[in-house]
Amino acid sequence: MSYVLACWVKGKPFGITCADDHFELVELNQKARNKRVFSHPYRSGAQKILNWIEENDRKLARKELSIQDEARFY
Repeated sequence: MSYVLACWVKGKPFGITCADDHFELVELNQKARNKRVFSHPYRSGAQKILNWIEENDRKLARKELSIQDEARFY
């Protein structure tokens, strides 16, 4: 099972994707976009990334990200 970092904005699910030198949110509304979302095979690895975001990215930290099963969005 893989894990993604996700949040909900106005009732719509968003996931984290890796851009050039930062993380950004992408809406999880199509399978094509779901493949762009960063996923990690281990929950502990996803937790480390979430911790890094909370400590280093104020904008994303305010979005109340959580670790979710990737299968939830398919």
